[in-house]
Amino acid sequence: MKQLVTSGCSFTESVWEKNPSKAATWAEFLSSLSNRQLHNVAMCGAGNHIISSMLIKKVEELINSGVANKDISVVVQWSGIFRFDRVIEKNVKYAGRHCSERKVNIENRATKKQRFSEPLGTKNDWIMDAGARTEGLWPIVYSFTSKEQAFLETLENILMTQWYLKSKNIEYKMFTGWDIFTDGLPQYRGEQYTCDFVVNSGNQFSYNGDYTNINHILLKDNCKWFGYLFDLVDWQNFWTYKDEKIKYGGFTQWSVANLPKEFWFREKGDQHPSSYAHEQFAKQVLLEIIND
Repeated sequence: MKQLVTSGCSFTESVWEKNPSKAATWAEFLSSLSNRQLHNVAMCGAGNHIISSMLIKKVEELINSGVANKDISVVVQWSGIFRFDRVIEKNVKYAGRHCSERKVNIENRATKKQRFSEPLGTKNDWIMDAGARTEGLWPIVYSFTSKEQAFLETLENILMTQWYLKSKNIEYKMFTGWDIFTDGLPQYRGEQYTCDFVVNSGNQFSYNGDYTNINHILLKDNCKWFGYLFDLVDWQNFWTYKDEKIKYGGFTQWSVANLPKEFWFREKGDQHPSSYAHEQFAKQVLLEIIND
């Protein structure tokens, strides 16, 4: 039987759902529609380093177990560029700006779920900023991370994954959960700007459906040091949504343009795609591109 390996953030993981009996994302639908055995390594809150690393690890495991490369297909959903993870020593101390030396708080979603407990005996923890952006080392990380650095790290992970899969002659496709490639206005929350979900505009997830980025400058053109890496992406294997007002859009932009409004998001205040959106995206977009 052919194998399907998927990776992403909460736009791809299913076990985080409030009602597990209804847990299904595009990955489950695509597995069923394409008659492939699913290996979904997506993780809620994951950034692009986690998405890439977990994917490569799973593909290596399948190959080492005897699965033929030609029987493996991969679909990757990339997340926001301002989501980070780090491997740090347990109980490490740091002297942060404007604060005295103290222990780093690593009790975030990653460690609570024990996602990064492996390998046994390590003195390190692999942590991510989801749910802990204002805690521990993360304010320090964000204080010296530029938009270009965040963009660079995402491009590095996309290219590493692309080149790894090509080196193994494995069929693959990529897409984004939302627009991460254009550079518009940052999202405003309370008293500060945040890049939690987007670099460019918080109204990507508006119930008005009025998001447009056709006139936005691409991030690659504003990132003078490393923007050229964007052009090394194999866009024949990278699906993006486009129409008269959208360029380089993702799953969210496709849903808004192609589905009735009541199916764009799960519920009021929860801007993840609805189960119906996942099903239709798998049927109308992903099934076609993996069968090309």
